[in-house]
Amino acid sequence: MIKVCVFCGKQPKSKTLEHVIPRWLIELTGDPNRVAIFGDKDILNPELGKRRFSFDSLRFPACEACNNQFASLESDTKVVVREILSDSSVSAGEFNTLLDWFDKVRVSLWLGFRYLEKDVAGVTPTFHISDRIGLNDRMLAIYKQDSKRTAINVIGCDLPSFHYTPSCFTLRINNYWFLNISCNDLFSRRIGFPFPKERFSLENGLLMNVQVPGFKRIMIPLLKTNLSLKGTEIYQPMFKYAKQKPESISEYIRFYGTEYVRSNSLSWENGVGKVFIMQDNKLNHYPDQSSMLWIPTITYEEKKIIMKMQIMTIELQEYIDSLAPSTKLLSKESRLSYAKKRDFTRRYNKTLVASFRKKAAELGISLLSF
Repeated sequence: MIKVCVFCGKQPKSKTLEHVIPRWLIELTGDPNRVAIFGDKDILNPELGKRRFSFDSLRFPACEACNNQFASLESDTKVVVREILSDSSVSAGEFNTLLDWFDKVRVSLWLGFRYLEKDVAGVTPTFHISDRIGLNDRMLAIYKQDSKRTAINVIGCDLPSFHYTPSCFTLRINNYWFLNISCNDLFSRRIGFPFPKERFSLENGLLMNVQVPGFKRIMIPLLKTNLSLKGTEIYQPMFKYAKQKPESISEYIRFYGTEYVRSNSLSWENGVGKVFIMQDNKLNHYPDQSSMLWIPTITYEEKKIIMKMQIMTIELQEYIDSLAPSTKLLSKESRLSYAKKRDFTRRYNKTLVASFRKKAAELGISLLSF
């Protein structure tokens, strides 16, 4: 498999290596050289055992210029993560930075696991890190556990459903768990923004949307699925993609030039919506000034939350797959290929969830108590 820059997707210039999990985060969560498990050696043959190596070895090719371009995002995010781990106040602007960083990490992990697994899913990337940061609606659910021991866990990135649709994963940083979801128009309709009445997959890997004006009102819940753990839910509508089409300027003004969209944007010119927080079943703007509103009010036992986060991540990946665009414009061969992949991921995830539930029962962990 040809190795390309994880940022731009081209052959690396002045090649460097990008840490998919940044070194500052590895050091913040323990020994950089500690050995960790990174999925099965072969997802189709799990009996072959797990893939084990150090976090510091999880590095992939990158252009030196591309790598340097994201240095400030890493340094700014390091500050925000330290604030969260110390239960300090965080501003809306800092959450915007954190969500940018989660976009970067999520795509990095997708590309990284594709290398590790030698493209077992047969997916040809149509985007890389630089194409995806701040592009689509995104959310972050934050959960807190009782144990403060240093640790890092990544959930969901070694699953077939993530290989096909890299939109949802979970990252644990010490005593905090972060569930991240981002995809095209994830909740644009329900937050009152313009949204696609219909979406179609095209043979070139791109999408065709039939866009309509928004309803200019919020509908709760933003996600039409259940988050089975209670934590802090942060949402941010994004419409940067709407400006990227050749005919976009007039259409952008027509759909997004409304007072409703402007008043709910951090940077309307750049397609960046405001940061929202869910409170008492109401969606509110997160404060521009530093605030402690983000701190979860519930703390979970470590052994319980580990099991529950694995199940919930898989269930939400299934939810994202259910939002997939129509395949009716694809060739018969492409439709059959998509249906085959979708059936495989459903069966794989169903089996995996059943195994987690069985393990929880064996350990005496009640999954009904959350």
